[in-house]
Amino acid sequence: MILFGHPLIPSEKFYRIDSIEALLHTPSNAMVVFPFSSHPHYLALMHHLRTNHVRFALEIETIDQAIIGENLRAHYLIVQPNTGEAIQKVAEHYLFDAKILGYCADESSLESLIAMRLDGAIFPDALVSV
Repeated sequence: MILFGHPLIPSEKFYRIDSIEALLHTPSNAMVVFPFSSHPHYLALMHHLRTNHVRFALEIETIDQAIIGENLRAHYLIVQPNTGEAIQKVAEHYLFDAKILGYCADESSLESLIAMRLDGAIFPDALVSV
């Protein structure tokens, strides 16, 4: 299991963005994160990121979004607790390149992500708002 933002483990940061302009305020080669959406604004953002080879993570809510996110070449898919286990099973079945992550408020909630067999966890310290 990959841990991002755990106090004992050095890891990269995830920069929360909502526009191409926000991307300009992130370090080069930063991992950016935003919610999956079919709104034209977010579709343009995803297209820009893919075209410019920017690594990104998508916050997803459904299995359909996971399939689309994988095809968009997201590096990470961040799932909701109620769909995490099902999405992880789909990812394993279809051999996703994207890793499936869950948000983890603190170490006490890590056990539930482990039980879901998720690829990793993101603690609050790994997130940077831009």
